[in-house]
Amino acid sequence: MASRALPGTHEDTRSSGPASDEPSFGRAGPLRILLLNYEYPPLGGGAGIASAALAQRLAARGIVVDVVTSRPDGVRDAERQAGLACVTVAPNLTLYRVRSRRRGIHQAGFFGAGSYLYSAIPAARTLLRAHRYDIVHIYFSLPTGALIPALPLGDIPVVVSLRGSDVPGYDERNPRLVLAHRMLRPLTRWIWRRASRVVPVCDSLGELARDTLPSLEYSVIGNGVDLDLFRPATPTVAREAGPVRCLAVGRLIERKGLADVLRAWSLLPRGKYALEIAGGGPQDAALRALATELGLSDDVRFSGPLSRDEIAARCRSAEMFVLTPYEEAFGNAFAEAIAAGLPVIASNIGAIPDLVCQGENGILVQPGDANAIARAVRELGDDPTRRAEIATRNRARAESILSWDTAADRYLALYAELMAAGTRAHGRAAL
Repeated sequence: MASRALPGTHEDTRSSGPASDEPSFGRAGPLRILLLNYEYPPLGGGAGIASAALAQRLAARGIVVDVVTSRPDGVRDAERQAGLACVTVAPNLTLYRVRSRRRGIHQAGFFGAGSYLYSAIPAARTLLRAHRYDIVHIYFSLPTGALIPALPLGDIPVVVSLRGSDVPGYDERNPRLVLAHRMLRPLTRWIWRRASRVVPVCDSLGELARDTLPSLEYSVIGNGVDLDLFRPATPTVAREAGPVRCLAVGRLIERKGLADVLRAWSLLPRGKYALEIAGGGPQDAALRALATELGLSDDVRFSGPLSRDEIAARCRSAEMFVLTPYEEAFGNAFAEAIAAGLPVIASNIGAIPDLVCQGENGILVQPGDANAIARAVRELGDDPTRRAEIATRNRARAESILSWDTAADRYLALYAELMAAGTRAHGRAAL
């Protein structure tokens, strides 16, 4: 079927075929993917970054990718005023940004997520009628997976990537989320059963999902990191004298454990270790108040939400990364810190131990243990030789296991498997 733009949009322009070294997947013309995620840069956190990185890698290989994501008020004003709903951001990659009422760049809220679903249904239905998609790829079983019952998917294979907060039991410290999961448990189970494949970002998240659906079969595909953006500082750049510069990056929410990091800082000698906290969220005011109460105004700085380029620059100027969450499915911030060569102090939960090997490229502690965090900061902070050795190991580790191209390869292999299974099923049905 010929390409057709959504009502009120411009026609998109894309290359006409796959790259010469890419597989054809047994069909004429390029592979075509519909990717659905209520978050996409500059919106959201790790899952938005992951879906954007995957979309860009696939498009660079000649695969046509259409993304339906959020366009909140206050973002892309010129586009909204012009009445446009889609923008071709690269050859083969088009974003369809629909209206949603988010709380902010890093906060959707239940109403923001629901408003995305309301706006995305007609956009996705129009695209599915206009194009022959080979795969529909959904990030987050909830809220995004709730689109599935409203879409004319037919026999198109559906991939659902689990990210953490969309799995019941992941964040027990958020009572509203716990209640929502309890109420929506039947829908979650239905989405996972309907999916052709469920893909958690780490094995521990897949095992947690089995508490909700014991029969769940899943394939683990982890995240990557932009190795060009997140890189160590130039060796010739001399470090300024002064306190050991430490960095924490994450949403300011309870499960990130930043209050524990602040309590750990209150146990350290004043003026010896400086901490910068980058990120925004509902705990911003409470964490700032706690830092003041603990007398940390001179040692701790809150920078608010930063761009990817700004975070990468902060990583290059820091000497350690410190973040001890209570739950973490993968942790893009940890992968980025490792790629930048930073020694990491982190929790021994989720997929973090897969990234941070105890003693080899950082120190793992029990979440909530301020004394252990403080001891780890002193242990690494007082040993610049060890930090330099870890920096070299971390960059090599990132280059070997954290390429987004590796993640794209694994998703392409999964797509091919699901498409082949569908072809075999059609062949059997025709007999």
